[in-house]
Amino acid sequence: MFKHILIPTDGSETSDRTAKQAVNLAKQFGAKVTAIHVYAPNFGIYYGEAVWVDDKMQVQLRETAETEGHKYLDRVEQSAKSAGVPFERVLLESDSAWKGIVETAQNRGCDLIMMAAHGRRGLTALLLGSETNRVLTHTKIPVLVYR
Repeated sequence: MFKHILIPTDGSETSDRTAKQAVNLAKQFGAKVTAIHVYAPNFGIYYGEAVWVDDKMQVQLRETAETEGHKYLDRVEQSAKSAGVPFERVLLESDSAWKGIVETAQNRGCDLIMMAAHGRRGLTALLLGSETNRVLTHTKIPVLVYR
């Protein structure tokens, strides 16, 4: 049924559980998986002309984000290897996580996106928004949401 599953991960427990289930699903279908972690390109807080993070700190924060992203992707890779599922990784710098996810799914020929829903409700969900909801809204590729 599905041949290529994209698994977005943010390193949370919910994302890790979702990734394991996505790998299991891929194994059942004989599909391959691509795991993606998207991180922000800018870490400073801007207010007018002032920035609260200098260039040196910006580089350190980016390196930390990349290191952490690789750790998250390593966990998905380990699950895929254990299950004998073909695996690819994408570590992407983007202003918008949902756009990076949708574009990667399209560019890589994925036919399913399986991602976590963190279950935020009320004002928290309204203020923080939902990357999952944005992916659902902006892609034509089927999305399986796991909670």
